[in-house]
Amino acid sequence: MSAEDTSARRAQQPILGALALLVVIIVALVAAGIFSAYHIYELGNDRFVKQAGPFFAVTEDLAVEMLNEETGVRGYVITRDPRLLQPYYQGRKYVRIELALIQKDEGFDPRIPSDLANMQKQVGALESYFAHEVALTRSGVAGQKQAAANIVAGKGHFDHLRTVSAALIQDAANVVSRSHREQHGTFLDSVYFLSIAGVIALAIAAALSVVVPRRLVRLYRDEAAARREAERGADAARALAHVRDAVLLLSEAGMVRYENPAAERLFGRHEDVTRVLAELRRSGAGPRPVTVEGREVWLTYAETRFDGGRVAVLRDVSDDLRLERLRSDFVATAAHELRTPLAAVYGAVRTLRQTDHELSPDLVARFLEMIENEAERLKVVMDQLLVSAHLDREDVQLNRERVDISDLCKSVVSSVEMRKPDGIELAVDCPDDPVPVDADAERLRQVVSNLIDNAIKYSPDGGRVELRIDRLRDVGLIEVSDRGLGIPSHEQERIFEKFYRLDPTMRQGVGGSGLGLYISRELVQHMGGRLSVSSRLGEGSTFTVTLPLSRAA
Repeated sequence: MSAEDTSARRAQQPILGALALLVVIIVALVAAGIFSAYHIYELGNDRFVKQAGPFFAVTEDLAVEMLNEETGVRGYVITRDPRLLQPYYQGRKYVRIELALIQKDEGFDPRIPSDLANMQKQVGALESYFAHEVALTRSGVAGQKQAAANIVAGKGHFDHLRTVSAALIQDAANVVSRSHREQHGTFLDSVYFLSIAGVIALAIAAALSVVVPRRLVRLYRDEAAARREAERGADAARALAHVRDAVLLLSEAGMVRYENPAAERLFGRHEDVTRVLAELRRSGAGPRPVTVEGREVWLTYAETRFDGGRVAVLRDVSDDLRLERLRSDFVATAAHELRTPLAAVYGAVRTLRQTDHELSPDLVARFLEMIENEAERLKVVMDQLLVSAHLDREDVQLNRERVDISDLCKSVVSSVEMRKPDGIELAVDCPDDPVPVDADAERLRQVVSNLIDNAIKYSPDGGRVELRIDRLRDVGLIEVSDRGLGIPSHEQERIFEKFYRLDPTMRQGVGGSGLGLYISRELVQHMGGRLSVSSRLGEGSTFTVTLPLSRAA
């Protein structure tokens, strides 16, 4: 027996127990139903008897009350004692009440109305006779003799009343008998109905006890297979959730049936999916630029068809292409930045080594100075490359200490003064009191030097470059301003990207590696500060460095 069959057998046990419990419940319900039917029968029987019994009693009481009237009148006629009329007056009162009760219940039997009419007729005749007898007795001796002579006639009237009363009493007896029969029939019908319902329920339970376990085995196997399939699907979904590429499951009509998280991040709206897929399928292989939610991305596209649809795999290579362009730009920039000083050094060395004619001491000194300057320029480029590599590896070592930025900036300006172009005017504005910050002195000197060099570089027509130092609340402030080319607003954040230059083709004669501002911002941030820029195109720029004041300040 397989593990699935064993599990199914174990699952059958509570089902069979439940079915057995169902059978017990059905039997209990049938028994309760029979008991209830019997109880209903008893209650109904009691109710009908209580209704028919009083009716039966009233019909008998009516005959008794008429007999009381007849006895009272006869005694009064014989004795002429008025006290003997009390049963007569009481009988008349109750006869009317009992006739009204019989009339109220005359619907119990179809013969009651006619028998009741006869009874009312006989009661009326007898009461007329009784009233006449009483009146004769009260009228005097002659009347008394006449009343005594009429007693025999009264007996005949009373015999008629008894006959009619007997018919009415028989009607009441019929009502009682029919009530018993109807209640007994109700009880038998209830028992019959409940027995049939019990047999049907037991048959259903027996059928379920056979069908349900078999069905349960099939369902359990199907559920196990579905669970395995779902687990495989879940494993596939988990795997796709960690795939960087956007994976889409499409129907034959191109409708998206599934997309992994990478596709959800790439496409914000499904209408973009349909459009982008159509563009990529038309454009063929290789990366292609498409617009997704208003931004341009470069995607590669691969498609696999299957029966009922296809799977599309899209890879966003925008960052790769951007990095490749940055690398290409850097290679071109580095080649230019390195080739220019190397060419100058090479030319100067070749000139110094020529033996055709002797160079003057002044010319030799000038060539040596040029070699030194170009070597310094090469050193700066190499230093920038090394620092950039350290920043990328997050292994820049900082020697944090208390640094007076006023003294540091004055020192940097003095150094720059010796190599600045003639058309540049350097100015320093700093407070009289020290402005101590928590920073690495050498790295901060590198940042300030780079900002001043940039200000000079992007002021090709000369002009004033200002360096301002200030203290604002809990930070020290360094501002470097120029009146040069300026920076377009949409470029003001990009200039801090690695290898990015405003003039990559050097149409305006401004060179550089594209690393200076990137290194400067990274170093300032590593020192807990911030480097920002404000600029207007054609009006100059201002770079601002803020650093936390030294705690000992």
